[in-house]
Amino acid sequence: MGNNTLVQKLPIIDKDGDKVTYKVINLPQSGDFSVDDENSEFTFTANLSSIKEEVISLIASDGIDETEFEVTLKPELVLKPEEFESLNNIVEGKLEFVAGADVEFSYNVISDDNTPSIIPLISDVNRAKIPDVNSFVINDDGSFKLTALPYSEPIYIDVTLTSNNKTVTAQIKYLTEQKNININAFSDPLYFQQWHLNNTGQDAYSLSNASEGFDINIGQLHVQGITGKDIHVAIVDSGLEIAHEDLVENVIPGMSYDFVEQDNDPSPNQYETGGDHGTSVAGLTAAVGFNGKGGRGVAPSASLSGFNFLKEQDLDVFYETHGGEKTQTADVINQSYGYGFPSILPTNAFYFEVQEVFIKNHYEVVNKPALMIKSAGNGFHWLSGYKRINSSEEEARLPAQIANSDPENASFYNTVVSALNANSDEPLSSYSTVGSSVLFASTGGEYGVQYPAMITTDVAGCDRGYSNIKFGKYYGGLDDETQSESECSYTSMFNGTSSAAPVASGVAALIMQSNTDLSWRDVRYIMAKTATKIDLDFAPVILSQDGEQYIAEPGWVTNGAGNSYHNWYGYGMINAVEAVQMATRNYTLLPPLIESEFITSDVIGAVDIPENFEGITKQIEITDDITIEAIQLKLDLDHERMSDIAVEVISPSGTRSVVATPRHLHYLNPKNYFGYDAEILFLSHAFLDEIAAGIWTVKIVDTNKNTMKIADYDDNELELSNNYFSGLLFDASIKVYGHK
Repeated sequence: MGNNTLVQKLPIIDKDGDKVTYKVINLPQSGDFSVDDENSEFTFTANLSSIKEEVISLIASDGIDETEFEVTLKPELVLKPEEFESLNNIVEGKLEFVAGADVEFSYNVISDDNTPSIIPLISDVNRAKIPDVNSFVINDDGSFKLTALPYSEPIYIDVTLTSNNKTVTAQIKYLTEQKNININAFSDPLYFQQWHLNNTGQDAYSLSNASEGFDINIGQLHVQGITGKDIHVAIVDSGLEIAHEDLVENVIPGMSYDFVEQDNDPSPNQYETGGDHGTSVAGLTAAVGFNGKGGRGVAPSASLSGFNFLKEQDLDVFYETHGGEKTQTADVINQSYGYGFPSILPTNAFYFEVQEVFIKNHYEVVNKPALMIKSAGNGFHWLSGYKRINSSEEEARLPAQIANSDPENASFYNTVVSALNANSDEPLSSYSTVGSSVLFASTGGEYGVQYPAMITTDVAGCDRGYSNIKFGKYYGGLDDETQSESECSYTSMFNGTSSAAPVASGVAALIMQSNTDLSWRDVRYIMAKTATKIDLDFAPVILSQDGEQYIAEPGWVTNGAGNSYHNWYGYGMINAVEAVQMATRNYTLLPPLIESEFITSDVIGAVDIPENFEGITKQIEITDDITIEAIQLKLDLDHERMSDIAVEVISPSGTRSVVATPRHLHYLNPKNYFGYDAEILFLSHAFLDEIAAGIWTVKIVDTNKNTMKIADYDDNELELSNNYFSGLLFDASIKVYGHK
C-alpha cells in the first residue's frame, strides 16, 4: 500500500454464487481491520509507527459450508511529512510512519526554507554542522531529538526511511523558540505591504513591485520573542506625536521633551499642518506590533522618547539630546538629519569640535552609553540646490555629496547608514549620500509613486500630515479605503536616509535585547560583520583624462582581514536574524576601546598637488599593533575648487579606501569661509579588523583640469572655473580607533 490504508478483494469465490460472510479470527496489532461482506473486500488502516508484517486468519461461510484462510498484510513504506515546534531550542518528538522489518533512518539537513530539499547539504550532522543545528539524533522507532543554536530560522530535514530494501523520504520542519506563537503575523493591516520587513514582491501602494526576498531579514525573531522589549530608543528629530495610536503604547511617559514649548510633549502643534518627520521616523523603529493598527516597527516592543532638536538647534540642546541629561537612559539615539553645504565642513565649523569632545567624554564617563545611529544624507544627485552637469557617464555615477563632508558623519562615535530601495538589481536609493564613513546600509525606499517608499506612521488626522485630504482627494500614498479607515494616520511615501537610520535603530534594539551584555561598539560591530553583501555586479567608476584612467570609486574591496567593504553600502545590508544569532552564539565582547593620537607624516611642509592622476602622497608610520575598528584622516590642504580632489588612504596591508570621491559639489575652499586654520576630517570603516602597525599612505589626486558645470532646479547653468594656482597639501595625520 502506498499510504497507510489498504482496500483489497478477499480471495474467496462461492461456486454457486451464494452470499459469503466473513468472520475475523485474529485482529492485527498494527492497525484497524474490517471486512465488507457486500463487496467481499477488506480494509486495513495501519497505525502510523507500525512496523509489523502480520498474518490475519478469517473464516468464510456461504451459510452451509465454511472455510478458514489467511491474509498476509505487508505494509508498504509511509513516512508522514510533519512540522514540530518548541518553546526553546530543543525539539523532541516521534515521526509517524509505516514500515516492515529492519527499519533504518537517515537524513539530510537543509540550510533554510529557501533551499529546496533536493539539494542536501550534509548527510550526517555529527560529521558536519550547518549554522543552526547543534545536534540531531533519530532512533529506529522514529523518536528524535534536535538541538538548535539560539534563534534558529526554520530547520528543514529530509528524513529517509529504509525498510526491506525500499525507501521513502519526507521533509520534516522544525521551529524553535516559538514564544509568541499566538500572535497573528498579519494582524497589523499595513504589515503585508511593508517590504523592508518581509519582501514578498509587494508594490507598497506604488506602481512597481519590490524584489522578493530583498529585506532586512526579520525572519522568526518576533515570533521568538525578540521584539526590542526594554530597549529605549531616543528619536532626536523634529518631534514625536506621543499620543499616536500606533506609538502610544511604546512611548515612555514623561521622557520626551519639547525644547520650544519647554514641556514633555514634542507633538506637532495645531498650526503645523505638514507631516512630522520624527513621528514617521519613530514608527519605522517601534510602531506597536500585533495590535490591529497600522503597520509594525522593526522593534515593535521597544520603548520610545522623542525630542524636537531640529526646531531648537543650539549647542545646549545638542548636549541634552546626544547623550546628555535628556537621553542618558537611551540605549539607541536615532539622528535622521544632516547637513548639505557646498563645502566640506571643517572641524572648526558650527561647533563640531566642541560636539565631538562632548560625545567622546560622554562615552568615557557613562557605563553603558547609547549607540548613536545617523543618516548619511540625501545628496547623491543634488546639493544646495545644484546638480552636476556630467562630462561623462562615469562621472554621473559619482555622488554630489560625500558622507564625510559633515564632521558629525566623520565621527567615530556616530554610526552612519546609507539607504536602499526595494530593487535588488539597483539597490542604492537614488538620493542616498555615500562614502567611507558609511558602516552599513538599511532600507529607505524611493518616493512611493513609481517605486516603493516606506510605510510608517503619520500625524493623525486628514487635515494635517503627509497623508491628508485636499480638494476632496487623499494624498500621502496608501489607498482611499485605508486612508479613510485610519483617518490619515499612516503614509506609504516616507523615504530618505531618514528612513534607513530608524530601521537600523530597530535592528540594534533587537540585538540589544538578545544579549544585554553588549556595548554600543559590539552592537554595531555585529551589524557590520553580519551584513549581507549586495550589488555584486557593481563596476568600479573609472574617470579618463589625457589618455589616463583613475579609479574614483572602486566598489567592493576586500581588506587585509578578509572583510569586504563598499563606500555605498559599507559592509552590506543589515541582516537582523544573522546579527541576533551572532550576538547569542558564544560571542566574545570587544576589548576596551583604544584611541590613538593623530599621527602625522615625518615630512612637514607644503607640497603642490599636480593636475594629473598620479597625485601626491604622504606616508605615516604607526607603530602600535591596534586591531582597527575605524580610522580618521585629518587634512590641512588648500584648493580653490575642492570638487577636483580625490583623497585616498592605503593601509599597510594594501587596502585602498577612497575617503573622498572626486567631482562632488563641495566645491568651495573651506579656508576661504572658516579660516586659514580650517582642517577637514574623513572617517573610513574600510580597514575593519586589520592591524594598524606599519606604513600608511595618504594620496591626494587632482582629477580635473577642465571647467566644471552645474545647474539649479530651473536648469540655469553655472560654470566653475579651474583653479588658477596649484592646490597645496600642508599636512596629513591619521588616528586609529580599535582595540588590542
